[in-house]
Amino acid sequence: MAKVRLIDIARKAHVSEATVSRVLAGKPGVNAATRDKVLSVARLLGRTNGAIDDAAPLVGLVMPNMENPIFPLFLERLEAEAYAADLETLVSINARSEAQEAASMERLIRAGARGIVLVSGQHAHDETSIDHYIACAERGIKLCLINGVRPGLDASFISTDDSKAVFLALEHLRHLGHVRVGLAVGDEHSWPVRGKVAAFEEHWPHEFGCVAYTDFSFAGGYQAALELYDQGCTAMVCGSDQMALGAIAAIRDLGLQVPADMSVVGYDDIPLAAHHTPALTTIRQPVPAIARTAIRSVSSATGESRQAPRAVYVVRPELVVRQTTSPPANTIG
Repeated sequence: MAKVRLIDIARKAHVSEATVSRVLAGKPGVNAATRDKVLSVARLLGRTNGAIDDAAPLVGLVMPNMENPIFPLFLERLEAEAYAADLETLVSINARSEAQEAASMERLIRAGARGIVLVSGQHAHDETSIDHYIACAERGIKLCLINGVRPGLDASFISTDDSKAVFLALEHLRHLGHVRVGLAVGDEHSWPVRGKVAAFEEHWPHEFGCVAYTDFSFAGGYQAALELYDQGCTAMVCGSDQMALGAIAAIRDLGLQVPADMSVVGYDDIPLAAHHTPALTTIRQPVPAIARTAIRSVSSATGESRQAPRAVYVVRPELVVRQTTSPPANTIG
């Protein structure tokens, strides 16, 4: 008979895996109605406190938010890979600050997690402390940190190759005939932004390049597009697809067209990118490969595990050409 997992109960009871874990462990903090519902579903599925297979290692997944569609995509793939590896998962969302992230990690550890995967966490920001990561590693918790690398920490780091990503986007725009190109990114103190800007400065002539620092949101892309268009750019590379969609909206609000008046390249390849009008040319993050590597890095997590030596993995992105890039208007025809 197949093992009943926490996620199976959570889905049927319409609650979080963390709630299921608390109920089955007999911990407080869950109201009576929810507790009864979880226990009823657990019994229905053949899993009770005395018959639970709790031998499967537990892995925590920490996400900064669910507003950017790339994060649900990461979560879906991480949970799929964890399921395939026979790992239980608990998810913590909205770790938007160092304190929130540290609290989330502590809750996961108290729930029994022996490994934690963080996507675009505080490790990506130069100005935040890594003390809570070090404390986890010293307690034997395996850490895998996605999209960001920090010195002085024994963990697995996995990132998309930002240098290659920007190079692919710029080469595409160069071949189309663009001369003045802009880069739209977020906080200049973050690891992904530094990598993208360094690649942009390496691969595009300084006198014909412009950088707009906003944030990785729709509004950030909107603002960046206005700035870059005012500086004479005929094309822009965005640090996220959300930014790219905002940029397209800004160009339209100026009474102009994409790609005729401004070519736009995104970054991520969220599901909407292919269905947007026009369909978005973008850099595809290899989310399945990243998720697979991340789960493998913590898959041996047990009560006796120790943090693995520091390891850094860089995964190759892919350029996906769709409808938001074309030769600049003055070169057509």
